[in-house]
Amino acid sequence: MTDRLHLEAGSAELVVDAVHGGRLASLAIDGLELLRQGPPDAPIGWGCFPMVPWAGRLRHGRFRFDGVDVEVPIDLAPHAIHGFGHTSAWEVAGADRLTLDLADRWPFGGRVDQRFDLTADRLVLHLAARAADRPMPVMLGWHPWFQRSLGSGGGLRLDLRADGAYLLDDEAIPSGAVGPVPPEPWDHCFHVVDQPVRLDWPGALALELRSSCEHWVAYTEPDDALCVEPQTAAPDVFNRDPQVLAPGEALTAWFEMRWTLP
Repeated sequence: MTDRLHLEAGSAELVVDAVHGGRLASLAIDGLELLRQGPPDAPIGWGCFPMVPWAGRLRHGRFRFDGVDVEVPIDLAPHAIHGFGHTSAWEVAGADRLTLDLADRWPFGGRVDQRFDLTADRLVLHLAARAADRPMPVMLGWHPWFQRSLGSGGGLRLDLRADGAYLLDDEAIPSGAVGPVPPEPWDHCFHVVDQPVRLDWPGALALELRSSCEHWVAYTEPDDALCVEPQTAAPDVFNRDPQVLAPGEALTAWFEMRWTLP
């Protein structure tokens, strides 16, 4: 059984690493690698990975659900971050599909499926989380690391426009309130984002991002890469007002990257 998926369409080549978090390990367009590369032992720092069953920081790795206190491992002290999908080995379920059983790491059980739809000018990622035999809180998202430089093209330009950003407390957790968009650098979740979000490497490639997700996190602090992360809710929503799946119910989301070459 293979531990990687390889898809090609036109000048686009996609490699999905099932073992190391079911992530996009490579997305190359016309020979240009869009994604930051990195070692497998740094799971939050490279490629483009799915965030499930939550995205972003979960305060102190704790929340209360249905009258029970739930704790998950701390992996970015003092918080838990990005769920379990990016640190799990996924099962290859077809030429363009992966699946993950959450039962070993998530007290609610459940299952997640990924599908990858590649054509010559775009990639659409699909996620679906399905509850098992009990209700469960859930959120979905993606965490792409886009390189700031592509070949001899100019430095990456990000065009993200939003009505506001979630205000952060002293632990970098959204409070739930929304304020004005702050100046960069960002590590913020944005509210009512205009789609598409645009990335432009002058002289090399332009990228438009769209998603069914209503929340977008942008992380622009690193010098070599930046992240633009669609997700179904703002971080730490499990401690505010989570979306809850009934037994057998599913939450689905999609994320499209569409490119043009000069």
